[in-house]
This record gives sequence, structure tokens and C-alpha cells, in this order.
Amino acid sequence: MVWHKTNPAPKIYKNGFLNSCELIVCMWNKGHQWNFSNQKEMHNFIQTPICMQPERLSNPKHPAQKPVKLLEHIIKIASNEGDTILDPFMGVGSTGIAAYNLKRNFIGIELEKEYFDATNKRFQTHERKMKEYAMSNF
Repeated sequence: MVWHKTNPAPKIYKNGFLNSCELIVCMWNKGHQWNFSNQKEMHNFIQTPICMQPERLSNPKHPAQKPVKLLEHIIKIASNEGDTILDPFMGVGSTGIAAYNLKRNFIGIELEKEYFDATNKRFQTHERKMKEYAMSNF
């Protein structure tokens, strides 16, 4: 599918087009069940802003960090609670956060140690915040 970024990063030297579109590749097991209520949810063209503060990590800054909301949309319509989501190019873990929020299992693979470490830290912080939220709404 194509992700159209409504606020792409500017080109400082004005030497070409803005990179406002990015391809997102998704794969599903044979026979999986779709979870959408109408065809509008199934467009292969998704328009959202890029990942901004406070969600955007600055140290390390990953060049392709996706907004969790974008990934939640894809995961929600293409999987069920308890399913396993695999991200073979995990980066800083946005897919894992989205999977966690939607009660999916997650497997992530990342070659760059700095991104892998940032993901682990992000998961720990997110899990702690989710527990605090659950306790305050009990």
C-alpha cells in the first residue's frame, strides 16, 4: 500500500520533489480473516501526517519511523487479538507498540544495535505507562 505523508520533511536545498509517499509492504498467512466493516477501510492509499513529537524518537532518530496510529489501522483490519505480528525490519519498534496496543503478539528483527536498544527502552516505557493507566482507571 502507499502511505501519503501529508506533512513530508522539507528539502533544504530545494533540489527535487518532496518524499511524500512511502510504500508499506504487508503479508498475511493464507486463509487469514479480514476485520473491516466497510470498503473505505480497505484503500491501499493511506494519508496521515508523519510521526511527530512526542511520539517521534530523537535519539536515535530513525529515518523511516511510522506513526503508531497508521500501523494500528493496518494491524486491526488484518489480524485478530492473539495473532502474531512479524516486523523483519523493526527499526524503533512502532509496529510492536501498535501490536501491543491491539493485544497481538509481536516478533521484531533489527540489525542495527542502536535501534534495537531504543526499541527495548521504548517497549519498557510503554508497558509501564500502560500499567499506570490501567491502575488509575481501575
